[in-house]
Amino acid sequence: MTYLSDRHRCEFAIPAVLMQRVAGVILEPGVKEGHAEVLECLDRACDEPFSDLPKAKADKLRNRVMALQGELLREYEDRPVITVFLMVVIWLRDALEDGTLTLIEGSDFDQAATCLIDRISEYDDLVDGAYNSGRKNAIKLAQKLEMRGYYQGRAARKVAA
Repeated sequence: MTYLSDRHRCEFAIPAVLMQRVAGVILEPGVKEGHAEVLECLDRACDEPFSDLPKAKADKLRNRVMALQGELLREYEDRPVITVFLMVVIWLRDALEDGTLTLIEGSDFDQAATCLIDRISEYDDLVDGAYNSGRKNAIKLAQKLEMRGYYQGRAARKVAA
C-alpha cells in the first residue's frame, strides 16, 4: 500500500465528512428508500482513510477532521441546507475536475455522492435560487481549506488549466 501522510489521510476524509453532515440533515432514513444505505456508505467513507491505523492514531486524525468540519460549517448553521449542500457539491465537483481529488468508482463515497447529487434534481426550483450562493461559498470553502494546509497547490492548478 502507498504511504499516506496524516494530511493526505485527512484530505481523503474531508469530502465524505462534509457530505455526511449535510446528508444527515436532508436524508430521511426509515422514511425514504435508500437513505439509510447512503448514510451507512458515508460512515464507511469517513472511516476508510484511517482503517489501517492503530486505534489511537485513527481517533486522533478523525477528531482533527471532525473539528475542521465543525469550523468550516459553523457559519452556515442558520443558512438553508440547499445552499450548504450546493457549496459542498460544487467544491467537490471543482476538485474532481481540476485533479485535486480523485473519486474511486464504486467506492462507498462514490455511491453516496452519486445518490446525493442525483437528489438535487428533485429540487430544481430551490437549486436555481441558491446556485450562485453555493458557488460563491464553494470558492470560500476551497480557500479556507488551502489556508489550513489542505489541498495545497489547487489555485496554481486552476491557473495553469
